[in-house]
Amino acid sequence: TVVEQGAGIVKAMLGFSRGSDEEAGLCDLNAVVDDTIKLLGDRFVRDVEISFQRAPNLPQVPASRDFIQQILLNFILNAAESMTAMPNRKQIILATRQPDGPPAELVLAPARAAAYVSISVRDFGCGIPSETMPRIFEPFFTTKALSARRGTGLGLTMVYELAKKMEAGLAVESVVDQGSTFTLILPVRDLPAGA
Repeated sequence: TVVEQGAGIVKAMLGFSRGSDEEAGLCDLNAVVDDTIKLLGDRFVRDVEISFQRAPNLPQVPASRDFIQQILLNFILNAAESMTAMPNRKQIILATRQPDGPPAELVLAPARAAAYVSISVRDFGCGIPSETMPRIFEPFFTTKALSARRGTGLGLTMVYELAKKMEAGLAVESVVDQGSTFTLILPVRDLPAGA
C-alpha cells in the first residue's frame, strides 16, 4: 500500500541521516517541502492528493534539512494512514507561513526568537480523540494496534526529539472525523559564529 511504501521511505531516510552530528545550515523551507513531495513519488501522489500552499519570501532558518524532511515525512505518512478508512477524498495540504508568533496550543515550545516560520501538514482523516492527544508523542504509544499495519509508536517520538534538537516547536490541532493539523515551528535567527 501507499502507507507501507511511505514507511519504507522513512526508514531509508533514517538510514541516510547523519543523526545528531549534522551541522545546521541555512534552510529554505519551501525547497524542503518541494523535495519531500518529489521524494514521495508518483504512486503516492496518485493515491493521495497533495497540495502545497507556499508562503512567498520566507526567511531561511538555521536548521538541519534532513531533520525537517524526516519530520515532514512522518507527518505526511500519518496523515495518509488516518485517511485510509475515510470515505471522503484523500487530501493532504502542506503550508508554509511566517506567523506572528508560536500558536497558543503548543506540544513543544520553540526557542525564543524575533521571528518564526512554520510548516503545517493538514489531513481530513479520522482525527485524534481528546483523551489520546496528550500521549501521541510518547515512546511506544500507537493508535495503530487494531490496524492492518501495526505501528511501532516511535514515529512521533522521533519527530519530538528531532524538533527538540533544532530548538523548534510543535503544535497539533485535531477534530475527530474531521482531521488533524501538525505544525513544525522554527525560530528565525543568525547562524552561530563559525557555522
